[in-house]
Amino acid sequence: MEIQNATKKIINREPDSLRLSRMKNELSSLLCELHSYRCEPCTPDMHEQYMKLDDYGRELKQAIDKITDSVVYSKIIGDEINGVMKSYNKFQKNLTSYQTEAIVHH
Repeated sequence: MEIQNATKKIINREPDSLRLSRMKNELSSLLCELHSYRCEPCTPDMHEQYMKLDDYGRELKQAIDKITDSVVYSKIIGDEINGVMKSYNKFQKNLTSYQTEAIVHH
């Protein structure tokens, strides 16, 4: 019976695993965009923002890797997944704002 319950938990987390995989791929693309010449910081404020985005993106990538590598999904992991997804959305929004500012300066 425990095996069936464990299997059900894993099956229920498949959509989360798929979303994490997609987020990881998108995050890699976003970080590549951030590191492109088009997003080079032109002002001290932009440099500070660039460094924060870079650090945040790398931390987010590590968090996604950590959760993805987990074999057993539990309620706690589900909450972590939701937290990472919120962080990812925030990162994506901040990067878009930064890119808009960077393009204006180039």
